[in-house]
Amino acid sequence: MPSCLSVVDLFAGIGGFSLGFLRANKRTNFVFDVRLLVDIDPSAAFTFKKNLPRIPYLPADLNKVHGNDLLALLKMKSGELDFLIGGPPCQGFSASGKRWLKDNRNLLINRFIEITHEVRPKCVLIENVPGALVAIPKLLNKEFGEALDGYHLNSSVLNASEFGVPQIRKRAFIAAIRKDIGTNKFEFPKGAFDAIDNGNDLIGSGKPSKSFVSVEDAIGDLPPLKAGDKIDGAIYKNQAKTDFQRERRLGSLAIFNHVARVHSKTFVDKISTIKPGQGKLNLLDGERYSDRYFSQAYARLHPQGISFTITANFRNPGSGRFMHYRDNRSITVREAARLQSFDDSVIFHGYETDQERHVGNAVPPLLAEALALHFGNIIAAA
Repeated sequence: MPSCLSVVDLFAGIGGFSLGFLRANKRTNFVFDVRLLVDIDPSAAFTFKKNLPRIPYLPADLNKVHGNDLLALLKMKSGELDFLIGGPPCQGFSASGKRWLKDNRNLLINRFIEITHEVRPKCVLIENVPGALVAIPKLLNKEFGEALDGYHLNSSVLNASEFGVPQIRKRAFIAAIRKDIGTNKFEFPKGAFDAIDNGNDLIGSGKPSKSFVSVEDAIGDLPPLKAGDKIDGAIYKNQAKTDFQRERRLGSLAIFNHVARVHSKTFVDKISTIKPGQGKLNLLDGERYSDRYFSQAYARLHPQGISFTITANFRNPGSGRFMHYRDNRSITVREAARLQSFDDSVIFHGYETDQERHVGNAVPPLLAEALALHFGNIIAAA
C-alpha cells in the first residue's frame, strides 16, 4: 500500500491548490489525501463541492475557526497532519518590513500562523503575499522566522509559466518544514519551461529559444464565439492539437462555461481594428482610449505569445490584455480557466462575476502540482 499524505487547504477558494495536489497523485508512489478545505466564500464552496462532492469543504470565517476545531473535524491529533496549504490575503505589506505581521490588515495571515501552531503540520505552504516579492528574505529572517518558530523556512518567487501554465503569473511562496522530522535545508522546484517575464518580447519576435505554452496552444481548440454567444454543455467538435489541450480535456465530455460577454456594436467595431498582440495605443488618435488606462488595457492576446496574469476582472477588456486573439470579445471563463491550467472537467457555477473571481484568484493547478510533487517527496522521505 502506498503511503498517504494528508492535506488541509485554508483560504481555499475553488480549490486550485488542492486540485494540483490531487493531480500529483498520478505521478507519485504515495497518495495525497485532501481531507478538508476551508473558505468564507459559500459560492466557492458550492463550485468545489459540485465538482468533488466527496471531499469535505467548510464554508466558514477562519477568524472564528481554531486549530482544535479543525483537528476535531479531521479526527487527528496535533502534529499528525502532513500538509497545511493556503493563500491568506495580506494587504498591509510595508517595504520597510516593520512589524508587518502586527498590521491589522494582515489578521488573516496571522490566523493562518496561529492555526499552524495549533495543528503543527509537517509542512506549510503559503501562497500570494502581495508586495513581498522583493523584501521577502527580510520578512523570513525576522517576522516569519519568529512567527513560525520550530520550522525551517525558505521562500521563492515562482512564475507559473515555468511549470507549463500559459500565463505570466508571479507569486511569492513561503515553505516551512517542521524541524523535528529531520529535514534541514530544502529548495523549491524548478520547472521544465522558461520563466517568462515580459510577454511583449515574445509577440511577433519568433524566439525559438524560449520554451513556453502559448495562448493558441492552450485555447486554440475552443470554438469561436461572437460577443454575447455561448457554448455551455456542447460536445467537442474540434480535435485537440497540442498536449496541453489533450491533457485539459481528459475526463471531460463537453465544453462548459464558454460564454462570451455582451459587447456593444460600437465597441466591437472599435476593437476590430486592433490586431493580435496590439492594444489601445494602436488605435487611431480619434479612437484611442484615455491614457488613464494602463498600457495593457484593451489589448488583444497573441496566439503565439503568452497570456499576461489572469485577474478577477478578465471579462472586462479595460482591465488588462484580455481580448481574444481572433474574436472581437473578451475571453470567456473557460478560456481563462485554460490559461490558469484548470482541466475542462472542472465546471464553474454561480453568477458569471463569481466564476470570474474564482478563476482569477486561484492558484494554477499545474503550479500547485509541481509544489505537491516536490514537497511531497521531501515529506514522504522524512
